[in-house]
Amino acid sequence: MNTKSIQTNFQHYAPWVLMLFHLIGLGIFLYPDRVEGLSGFNMLLCAVLIFFSSTNWRTEAYLLVGIIIGGFTVEAIGVNTGLLFGTYEYGSELGPKIYGVPFVLGFNWYCVVAASAHLVLKWFPTHLSLVVKAIMVGLLCVFLDYLIEPVAMKYNFWDWENSLIPLFNYVCWFIFASIFAGVYLLNVKLLNSTAHVLFYIWMGFFFILNFI
Repeated sequence: MNTKSIQTNFQHYAPWVLMLFHLIGLGIFLYPDRVEGLSGFNMLLCAVLIFFSSTNWRTEAYLLVGIIIGGFTVEAIGVNTGLLFGTYEYGSELGPKIYGVPFVLGFNWYCVVAASAHLVLKWFPTHLSLVVKAIMVGLLCVFLDYLIEPVAMKYNFWDWENSLIPLFNYVCWFIFASIFAGVYLLNVKLLNSTAHVLFYIWMGFFFILNFI
Protein backbone atom coordinates (compact mmCIF):
# COMPACT_ATOMS: atom_id res chain seq x y z
CA MET A 1 0.00 0.00 0.00
CA ASN A 2 1.49 3.37 -1.03
CA THR A 3 1.55 6.60 0.95
CA LYS A 4 -1.40 8.09 -0.93
CA SER A 5 -3.56 5.05 -0.16
CA ILE A 6 -2.65 5.19 3.53
CA GLN A 7 -3.55 8.88 3.68
CA THR A 8 -6.86 8.26 1.93
CA ASN A 9 -7.74 5.45 4.34
CA PHE A 10 -6.89 7.58 7.36
CA GLN A 11 -8.92 10.50 6.02
CA HIS A 12 -11.89 8.18 5.52
CA TYR A 13 -11.78 6.10 8.70
CA ALA A 14 -10.00 8.30 11.29
CA PRO A 15 -12.98 10.61 11.98
CA TRP A 16 -15.13 7.57 12.75
CA VAL A 17 -12.44 6.18 15.05
CA LEU A 18 -12.32 9.51 16.89
CA MET A 19 -16.10 9.56 17.29
CA LEU A 20 -16.10 6.00 18.62
CA PHE A 21 -13.32 6.64 21.15
CA HIS A 22 -14.95 9.81 22.43
CA LEU A 23 -18.29 8.08 22.84
CA ILE A 24 -16.48 5.39 24.85
CA GLY A 25 -14.75 8.18 26.75
CA LEU A 26 -18.08 9.71 27.73
CA GLY A 27 -19.17 6.34 29.08
CA ILE A 28 -15.94 6.03 31.07
CA PHE A 29 -16.32 9.49 32.62
CA LEU A 30 -19.89 8.65 33.61
CA TYR A 31 -18.78 5.45 35.34
CA PRO A 32 -18.26 6.04 39.10
CA ASP A 33 -15.18 3.79 39.38
CA ARG A 34 -13.59 4.83 36.10
CA VAL A 35 -10.00 3.96 35.24
CA GLU A 36 -7.83 7.07 35.42
CA GLY A 37 -5.06 7.97 33.02
CA LEU A 38 -6.83 7.26 29.71
CA SER A 39 -7.19 10.91 28.70
CA GLY A 40 -3.49 11.18 27.90
CA PHE A 41 -3.76 8.17 25.61
CA ASN A 42 -6.68 9.82 23.85
CA MET A 43 -4.59 12.94 23.17
CA LEU A 44 -1.87 10.79 21.61
CA LEU A 45 -4.44 8.94 19.50
CA CYS A 46 -5.89 12.21 18.20
CA ALA A 47 -2.44 13.52 17.29
CA VAL A 48 -1.50 10.30 15.46
CA LEU A 49 -4.73 10.24 13.46
CA ILE A 50 -4.39 13.91 12.48
CA PHE A 51 -0.78 13.40 11.45
CA PHE A 52 -1.39 10.37 9.23
CA SER A 53 -4.43 12.04 7.66
CA SER A 54 -2.31 14.98 6.48
CA THR A 55 -1.45 15.38 2.81
CA ASN A 56 2.26 15.96 3.39
CA TRP A 57 3.78 13.90 6.19
CA ARG A 58 7.18 15.57 6.05
CA THR A 59 5.81 19.08 6.49
CA GLU A 60 3.31 17.90 9.09
CA ALA A 61 6.11 16.16 11.03
CA TYR A 62 8.03 19.45 11.32
CA LEU A 63 4.88 21.21 12.49
CA LEU A 64 4.01 18.41 14.90
CA VAL A 65 7.45 18.49 16.53
CA GLY A 66 7.59 22.28 16.55
CA ILE A 67 4.20 22.73 18.22
CA ILE A 68 4.88 19.92 20.70
CA ILE A 69 8.15 21.58 21.75
CA GLY A 70 6.63 25.06 21.78
CA GLY A 71 3.52 24.00 23.67
CA PHE A 72 5.46 21.98 26.21
CA THR A 73 7.93 24.83 26.74
CA VAL A 74 5.28 27.45 27.52
CA GLU A 75 3.52 24.97 29.84
CA ALA A 76 6.77 24.23 31.68
CA ILE A 77 7.41 27.96 32.12
CA GLY A 78 3.85 28.45 33.30
CA VAL A 79 3.81 25.62 35.83
CA ASN A 80 7.23 26.34 37.28
CA THR A 81 7.19 30.14 37.36
CA GLY A 82 3.59 31.33 37.16
CA LEU A 83 4.69 33.90 34.56
CA LEU A 84 2.43 32.37 31.89
CA PHE A 85 -1.23 31.37 32.20
CA GLY A 86 -1.38 31.80 35.98
CA THR A 87 -0.71 29.64 39.02
CA TYR A 88 -1.68 26.03 38.38
CA GLU A 89 -0.48 22.45 38.64
CA TYR A 90 -1.19 19.21 36.82
CA GLY A 91 -2.90 16.20 38.38
CA SER A 92 -2.41 12.52 37.60
CA GLU A 93 -5.01 12.06 34.86
CA LEU A 94 -2.76 12.98 31.93
CA GLY A 95 0.08 10.63 32.79
CA PRO A 96 3.84 10.96 33.40
CA LYS A 97 5.29 14.46 33.86
CA ILE A 98 8.50 16.19 32.91
CA TYR A 99 9.25 19.40 34.88
CA GLY A 100 5.74 19.17 36.29
CA VAL A 101 4.07 18.99 32.85
CA PRO A 102 2.49 15.80 31.49
CA PHE A 103 4.40 14.51 28.49
CA VAL A 104 1.24 14.51 26.34
CA LEU A 105 0.54 18.24 26.77
CA GLY A 106 2.59 19.12 23.71
CA PHE A 107 0.42 16.75 21.67
CA ASN A 108 -2.65 18.46 23.07
CA TRP A 109 -1.39 21.82 21.80
CA TYR A 110 -0.83 20.28 18.37
CA CYS A 111 -4.35 18.82 18.29
CA VAL A 112 -6.07 22.02 19.43
CA VAL A 113 -4.14 24.18 16.95
CA ALA A 114 -4.53 21.76 14.03
CA ALA A 115 -8.25 21.19 14.68
CA SER A 116 -8.91 24.94 14.88
CA ALA A 117 -6.71 25.69 11.86
CA HIS A 118 -8.50 23.20 9.65
CA LEU A 119 -11.87 24.52 10.74
CA VAL A 120 -10.74 27.92 9.43
CA LEU A 121 -9.34 26.33 6.25
CA LYS A 122 -12.66 24.57 5.74
CA TRP A 123 -14.80 27.70 5.93
CA PHE A 124 -12.31 30.38 4.81
CA PRO A 125 -9.97 28.59 2.38
CA THR A 126 -8.53 31.46 0.36
CA HIS A 127 -9.84 34.98 0.82
CA LEU A 128 -8.45 35.95 4.21
CA SER A 129 -4.90 37.00 5.06
CA LEU A 130 -2.59 34.77 7.07
CA VAL A 131 -2.72 37.14 10.05
CA VAL A 132 -6.52 37.20 10.10
CA LYS A 133 -6.69 33.41 9.82
CA ALA A 134 -4.14 32.98 12.63
CA ILE A 135 -6.16 35.30 14.88
CA MET A 136 -9.32 33.34 14.09
CA VAL A 137 -7.56 30.10 14.97
CA GLY A 138 -6.31 31.65 18.20
CA LEU A 139 -9.86 32.60 19.15
CA LEU A 140 -11.14 29.10 18.34
CA CYS A 141 -8.38 27.59 20.50
CA VAL A 142 -9.43 29.86 23.38
CA PHE A 143 -13.04 28.73 22.86
CA LEU A 144 -11.98 25.07 23.15
CA ASP A 145 -9.87 25.83 26.21
CA TYR A 146 -12.86 27.61 27.77
CA LEU A 147 -14.89 24.40 27.37
CA ILE A 148 -12.05 22.19 28.61
CA GLU A 149 -11.07 24.14 31.75
CA PRO A 150 -14.03 23.22 34.05
CA VAL A 151 -13.81 19.57 32.95
CA ALA A 152 -10.06 19.54 33.55
CA MET A 153 -10.48 20.70 37.15
CA LYS A 154 -13.36 18.30 37.77
CA TYR A 155 -11.46 15.23 36.56
CA ASN A 156 -7.96 16.04 37.87
CA PHE A 157 -6.31 17.05 34.59
CA TRP A 158 -5.04 20.21 36.30
CA ASP A 159 -6.15 22.71 38.92
CA TRP A 160 -5.82 26.45 39.43
CA GLU A 161 -4.91 28.34 42.56
CA ASN A 162 -8.09 28.71 44.63
CA SER A 163 -9.87 26.80 41.81
CA LEU A 164 -10.28 30.08 39.89
CA ILE A 165 -9.44 30.21 36.19
CA PRO A 166 -7.61 33.52 35.57
CA LEU A 167 -8.35 35.68 32.53
CA PHE A 168 -4.59 35.71 31.94
CA ASN A 169 -4.83 32.02 31.03
CA TYR A 170 -7.02 32.82 28.05
CA VAL A 171 -4.83 35.75 27.03
CA CYS A 172 -1.76 33.48 26.94
CA TRP A 173 -3.68 30.77 25.09
CA PHE A 174 -4.72 33.29 22.45
CA ILE A 175 -1.21 34.68 21.99
CA PHE A 176 0.64 31.38 21.72
CA ALA A 177 -2.09 29.58 19.77
CA SER A 178 -2.15 32.44 17.24
CA ILE A 179 1.64 32.23 16.84
CA PHE A 180 1.57 28.46 16.37
CA ALA A 181 -1.39 28.83 14.00
CA GLY A 182 0.46 31.38 11.89
CA VAL A 183 3.34 28.96 11.38
CA TYR A 184 0.93 26.07 10.77
CA LEU A 185 -1.18 27.91 8.19
CA LEU A 186 1.91 29.23 6.43
CA ASN A 187 2.87 25.64 5.64
CA VAL A 188 -0.48 23.82 5.32
CA LYS A 189 -2.96 24.76 2.61
CA LEU A 190 -5.05 21.60 2.09
CA LEU A 191 -7.86 20.50 4.38
CA ASN A 192 -7.25 17.65 6.83
CA SER A 193 -10.74 16.24 7.37
CA THR A 194 -9.71 14.38 10.53
CA ALA A 195 -8.50 17.56 12.23
CA HIS A 196 -11.57 19.44 11.03
CA VAL A 197 -13.95 16.83 12.48
CA LEU A 198 -11.98 16.67 15.75
CA PHE A 199 -12.90 20.28 16.48
CA TYR A 200 -16.60 19.41 16.44
CA ILE A 201 -16.02 16.21 18.41
CA TRP A 202 -14.12 18.02 21.17
CA MET A 203 -16.65 20.83 21.23
CA GLY A 204 -19.49 18.34 21.76
CA PHE A 205 -17.48 16.11 24.10
CA PHE A 206 -16.48 18.84 26.54
CA PHE A 207 -19.81 20.63 26.27
CA ILE A 208 -21.53 17.45 27.46
CA LEU A 209 -18.99 16.86 30.24
CA ASN A 210 -19.62 20.37 31.52
CA PHE A 211 -23.21 19.41 32.27
CA ILE A 212 -22.98 15.89 33.70
